[in-house]
Amino acid sequence: MAGTESATSTPLRVISFVLDGPDPRGLAEFYGELLGWSVDESESDERWVELADPEGGARISCQLDPHYIAPGWPDSPPQQQAHLDVRVTDLETVEARALRAGATRLPQPADEADSKFRVYADPAGHPFCLCWGPPPA
Repeated sequence: MAGTESATSTPLRVISFVLDGPDPRGLAEFYGELLGWSVDESESDERWVELADPEGGARISCQLDPHYIAPGWPDSPPQQQAHLDVRVTDLETVEARALRAGATRLPQPADEADSKFRVYADPAGHPFCLCWGPPPA
């Protein structure tokens, strides 16, 4: 196709995963507390707040959407379209931190009762999972 570049000719890099919500600062503060990341104030304002991984590279951005509607869980509308997976080594400690920061534990899908993840919602209602064990191959 004209105008497209292959991944081999021009390296591409994901620079941020963006979450929409009614309170970008509050959402960024939640993920900052959960992950131990800090807000990059040089890239933030009242409509856009960016978190930077202290190890470098990864970013999560929170964007104002005054008409945001949280996805339902597990099967009610509107359907979730994306979620974050956070790998942990100490589930109980990280779960307690997530709950203190404002997360809500969501029901585990019935067909995933023995899986190595638990499902939560952030303060804006975005689902995310705390995962443990070795990463999938």
